[in-house]
Amino acid sequence: MTDYLYYASLGMIVFLFVLSTVIYKKLRIWKLILVILMMAIFVIVEFFSSLVTFISENDLQSYFSYLVYLIVIVLAIFFRNKIKVTQNLTDYDFFELEKELESIRDSSDLLRKRFIHTIGLLNEGLVFYDDDLSGLFLSDEITDILEIDNPQLTIEEFKNHIHPEDQNAYMQSIKKVGKKLPDLLHKYRIRAGSHYTWVEEKGKLFTHKNKDYLISTLTKIDIKLYPKTSIQIVDSLPLEDELTNTLSQLRKEKKPFYLAMMHLTNVPDINKRFGRDVGNLMIAEYIKQMRYHFARENNTIFRITGIQFAVIISDEQKYANLNRALVSGGDLINVRINIGGIV
Repeated sequence: MTDYLYYASLGMIVFLFVLSTVIYKKLRIWKLILVILMMAIFVIVEFFSSLVTFISENDLQSYFSYLVYLIVIVLAIFFRNKIKVTQNLTDYDFFELEKELESIRDSSDLLRKRFIHTIGLLNEGLVFYDDDLSGLFLSDEITDILEIDNPQLTIEEFKNHIHPEDQNAYMQSIKKVGKKLPDLLHKYRIRAGSHYTWVEEKGKLFTHKNKDYLISTLTKIDIKLYPKTSIQIVDSLPLEDELTNTLSQLRKEKKPFYLAMMHLTNVPDINKRFGRDVGNLMIAEYIKQMRYHFARENNTIFRITGIQFAVIISDEQKYANLNRALVSGGDLINVRINIGGIV
């Protein structure tokens, strides 16, 4: 019976060491040294007891047995102390912890969804730089400008989309950003299809877990000599760059089309007599009429200057109607517009 207890205790020492290491996922060096030492003494006691001359063999085995029992008790006590924290928790405590964890998870998910949907409301594109500036992530507004599908680029890949004359200045600008200068503001040209367009990038540096991250907005700059009208139908018209791209695409596809230029020469006089607001409303009403009669397709009316517009017509009948209107006049061209008491 004593032998069984002795060997069971030896096995228990190894079992408690392995179990505590697996459960708590941490190797205690002192426990490892203790187990190795006990195994070494066991080998000496069992197979090389004759080497120990200062004590008899029976006493050696007895003392070692007591030591084995003591080590089992020590390891058991330390193992039990580790799980004492959870022993004192009631079912109610676990329920409260689960509620708190669920609340934190809901708040995190809500914050993530708010951020994602906020991006969708912005007119500007967003750029998220890696902490080491080796790569970046682009929102859809920027990938649409660049005409690419992959929003995750290395910094070198993104630099290749920048005009060669602006690449060095771009790299210097983002590398200057730091804790002393956390703000970024620069303008450069990026490739949009077959041409380059000016953009403005505004950024801010923030720190998370001892790492610095740069986030910025990218806005396409419309180089034009006229102010916005605050009228959606006018301000949303594509510009001369888009006209050039559309004409190039139509030529590649070998589709027949007609290009008509409209110059609203009476608008400057209306601006002087009644104010620019009235002039902008006149332009909007005229664009509505032109779109209804000749260009119901999307993006077929383009704004070239403040009062000059271009219309692409691909329908033969619509062009014939426009041609007759240009020759004979009439309501299709000479639109009569009433705004308030102004005719």
